[in-house]
Amino acid sequence: MNIKKQKNTNWGSNVATYPKIYKPKNYKEIKKIISKKNNFIVQGNQRSFGDVALNKDSVLSLKNFDKVIFFDKKKGLIEVESGLLLKDLLSIIVPEGWFIPVTPGTKYVSIGGMVANNLIGKNTLNNQIKYHIKNIKLISINKKNINCSNKINKKIFDLTVGGFGLSGVILSVTLKLKKIYSKNIDQKIVEFKSFNEFYKLSKINKNYEYSVCWIDNFNNKKILGLYYLGNSSKNKKNINSENFLANKLGLIILIILRIINSNYYFPKIMNFIFRNYKKFFYNKICHYNEFFYPQDNIPYWNKIYGSKGFIQVQFLIPENKFKKVLEEISEFFNTYKIYSSFIILKKFKEKGKYLNFSGNGYSISFDFVINSKYKILKTFLNKIFKKYKLKVNFTKDLITEKNNAYNYKKFKKFKKDLLKVNKSRKINSLFSKRLKI
Repeated sequence: MNIKKQKNTNWGSNVATYPKIYKPKNYKEIKKIISKKNNFIVQGNQRSFGDVALNKDSVLSLKNFDKVIFFDKKKGLIEVESGLLLKDLLSIIVPEGWFIPVTPGTKYVSIGGMVANNLIGKNTLNNQIKYHIKNIKLISINKKNINCSNKINKKIFDLTVGGFGLSGVILSVTLKLKKIYSKNIDQKIVEFKSFNEFYKLSKINKNYEYSVCWIDNFNNKKILGLYYLGNSSKNKKNINSENFLANKLGLIILIILRIINSNYYFPKIMNFIFRNYKKFFYNKICHYNEFFYPQDNIPYWNKIYGSKGFIQVQFLIPENKFKKVLEEISEFFNTYKIYSSFIILKKFKEKGKYLNFSGNGYSISFDFVINSKYKILKTFLNKIFKKYKLKVNFTKDLITEKNNAYNYKKFKKFKKDLLKVNKSRKINSLFSKRLKI
């Protein structure tokens, strides 16, 4: 087993720890770590924006556990070790006519990380990976091998899917895959210039498998952006996944935008150019890489923000509070000359357990460069969370105050039930300690 003490960071490049990193090669070595270590967190591929996979003392890395255990090509069932990266899973299943039912915006996440954070995607319905998990094998704190699912050991299953790695060490995951007929997506991009237009589009999105919005700007009078809609395509046209002019231009603009992110006015100009280009020039039939993973074309794009890094904040706004919340955020942004170069909005109608990021309303996420305005921004956002009782996506979180965690009605119950499987709190993270889980 490899053991090395080294710098360990999140994807936002804003938090660094210097733990001992354990890289076991087999299950026996995992159990040995569980027996001896009283303070560790399990880690996949370090793609979390927040601090859910960071620990100051020890990290159990599962990068060596990246094998496919079985694959039923006819039924679309696959069991993989938790350290397997999504990009490697796709390279195996896509040629066989299958796809991951829910995917995040990057292929460089581990399957175990997707499960531990119950990752969400662009799906219009069933937008949580938990809906597509048939079984999870994990090692508990007392070193027992446990199978759990919606039917077997359901309590542990609910504590594990979206439990941020605190319920045990995920060994493998069995997934029900989605049948596809090509690598392509039928894509439609529609501009909206008002709240009414946005609301209308959010109602028709039920006709599409995938939907998400890029926001240029918003205030108390209007909201401006692009609505991305998509369906799995039956068109088997051979499209080069890496060389789309529209995609590349969009990414170039994104890079420029982020390089000058500290400037309040210039990104607005760049966003104007991007919005008007994208609404006229886009690929109506595109490769899945272009639709789901455009940022993956920029290696280590997280470094573009500078040495202090950035934060990504995502929270859920109930539909009846949506416009009011955006009005307050807009007023704050204008007052303090704060600008987010990357804003993503999505219609939500999801049910979830414990701390699953779910509910009815609109999910919105912002990217913010860490600068002199970071503290005042953090204070403001926590006031907004408290005032409107908003749920924050803990997977990406770095700023939520302890009291705002109780905006999740089952936060207290999660802590109580977690004690039954992790009584010693042997598995813990900066996140779990920050929120006193």
